[in-house]
Amino acid sequence: MNRKYIFALILIVGMVAGIMPTNAYTTSITVTGATFAFDISHGGYHTSMDDLGPIMDNLTAAGNTVLLINETWELPDEVDALFLTQADDEFSAAEKADIKAWLGIGDKLLIATGDSDYGGYFSPAPINNVLDYIGAMLRLDATSIEDPEFNDGSAYRVAAHEIGYGDVLYDDLVYNLTEGMEAGMILHGPCAILAYDGTYYKDLRLGKSVFPLKLEVLLTYGRNATSIDSDVSETDLDLYAGETGYFPAVVYEYLSDLNDSHLIVGGEAFYTHYKNMYDQATENGVYNGGVTYGQMFVDNIINFFVKTPVDDTAYEFAFAAIPLAIIGAVYVLMKKRK
Repeated sequence: MNRKYIFALILIVGMVAGIMPTNAYTTSITVTGATFAFDISHGGYHTSMDDLGPIMDNLTAAGNTVLLINETWELPDEVDALFLTQADDEFSAAEKADIKAWLGIGDKLLIATGDSDYGGYFSPAPINNVLDYIGAMLRLDATSIEDPEFNDGSAYRVAAHEIGYGDVLYDDLVYNLTEGMEAGMILHGPCAILAYDGTYYKDLRLGKSVFPLKLEVLLTYGRNATSIDSDVSETDLDLYAGETGYFPAVVYEYLSDLNDSHLIVGGEAFYTHYKNMYDQATENGVYNGGVTYGQMFVDNIINFFVKTPVDDTAYEFAFAAIPLAIIGAVYVLMKKRK
């Protein structure tokens, strides 16, 4: 081959390789045969079809069923995980009862997320009212979290990068859900998470010694993260306002009273692709050399809590086939004896 054509081919290959996306790490959804539901019937700033497309595509590619609750509320019993996305509108009494009854089936996963109070555009009330109805302790707060140190080019593009309660002590659950994560993930304009004991809102930074074992902080914002009451609401939900450091970003709650179901509450809709949250590359390429572990974190959660359904028909067929196999073996022996 002529040298100039070889050089041109190398140049083209190099240019194509330069523009083709590459994975920063290996992660995948390993669960198959499960059913996932995403509610967008109550609004949501960062939950358009484009935003939810990547996670829904990955779930479907892995062999799962994905339901989009859009205009009409419907939550079938077979749903394994339900995502409530930054609701603007209140859930009706029937819808809240439906969610609680679904959780009561047992071993279900509910993921509820919020947004910052920047400009007063988002209210945590619709999601918090659902959490209250199901008897959960976790709540979305009413502040905006910013971090001048760990961010993706702007303070409101915050990194949730500290594991557990902002220290090196964390348990098996946190370890499993953050396994493989060499850094944190970027959340775009998030809030923080509080606990509510039925009377008072409480600071989750107080640690595991204060809260029951049913609560577990998974990720926190950094040491210089600040909590801002942007809409100057000055409510009980602004408990963290004016303080600095290690606010909880994503928290787990074990719903023992709902037949061992599970709840995860996040300060942002971290499973959507809005601003590259469910991705491997950050939007601006500033944080951690442009690598975010949002996709791995979500995949880890799904793989840990959602189980691949057992195909009972296969077992039924196997047991039904045993007598036939025995009869066949006896028949063969009898023929040999003749």
